[in-house]
Amino acid sequence: MFTEIFVVLGVIFLLSLLGYIVPMCIVKFSKPLDLKYRYGGGWAFITGGNSGIGEAFAYKTAKMGFNVAILGQNEERLNKTASAIQEINSQVLVQTIVADLSGDAVKVTEQIVHQLEGLDISILFFNAGYGVFELSSSPSANSLRQFRSNIVTHQYLFQTLYPQLAARRIDSEKEATKRGAVLFTASCAGFMQFPLMAVYGATKAYLGHLGECLATEADYYGIDVLSIYPGGVNTRFGERMNQKVSPMIEKVSQNGDNVADLALSSIGRVSRLDSGFQAVGLRIMTKIIDANLIIALMKKVAPQMIKKKKFDSNEKENQAQ
Repeated sequence: MFTEIFVVLGVIFLLSLLGYIVPMCIVKFSKPLDLKYRYGGGWAFITGGNSGIGEAFAYKTAKMGFNVAILGQNEERLNKTASAIQEINSQVLVQTIVADLSGDAVKVTEQIVHQLEGLDISILFFNAGYGVFELSSSPSANSLRQFRSNIVTHQYLFQTLYPQLAARRIDSEKEATKRGAVLFTASCAGFMQFPLMAVYGATKAYLGHLGECLATEADYYGIDVLSIYPGGVNTRFGERMNQKVSPMIEKVSQNGDNVADLALSSIGRVSRLDSGFQAVGLRIMTKIIDANLIIALMKKVAPQMIKKKKFDSNEKENQAQ
């Protein structure tokens, strides 16, 4: 009897694993759909479009023939990215928007939406992210900053721009078959229980789950939705988190270009994408090991991480004095 039970459980697990791996392989080895034809052109609006994943996505959508509106905090980097986009495709239009998503959500959203007025947006990429690697028992002002940036302002932008996309007129002359796409950059921290990343992980879980739930209703309006869960990415994000990355982690991490390629291949094919060795490995682990056991294991690891974090914080305080 026990043999039969284990066989049944094994078959269920194998089917679950195949259901995960097969779509990932299709995405990995397939070329992107013709998104310009699919959506009838238009504009791609990308938050965090002047760095990392967003920057790479901006280059690739411009190469496809989409006009691009990129948002970021650093005006100099925005202008450099805009110039690079024009070099890739001089036929497309580029608009830069300087904004701090951690500011007052209502005012920031009004400022951004005002600059997007009149643009036929067919792709919304809510990508910008801010992360803090810190103890919840010793939170800094940056902890709330990441909450406002990653969730609050993005939600305001989504609530304003998504209805416009859902009402976008499909141009029959361009033979478009869909109204557009919405993408969210989450993180593997959104489905794993990491110490020192409680708030960050929660913000990314929010964005990822928002996208997955949205996908169930967006298809009715002809909109493709994709939630992206990257593992480690070698971008400026680690610098902004003020967190040193070990050489070993850097070796197995991907770059923004890799994530953007996978995202473009995934649009219209799947609704959830795990990008990179770490994200895929961790997702498979969650299929084998229950969350309660993972949390118990993390509790064993956490004390050393907490001690190191406290030591590093004390060192910085001493250096500042």
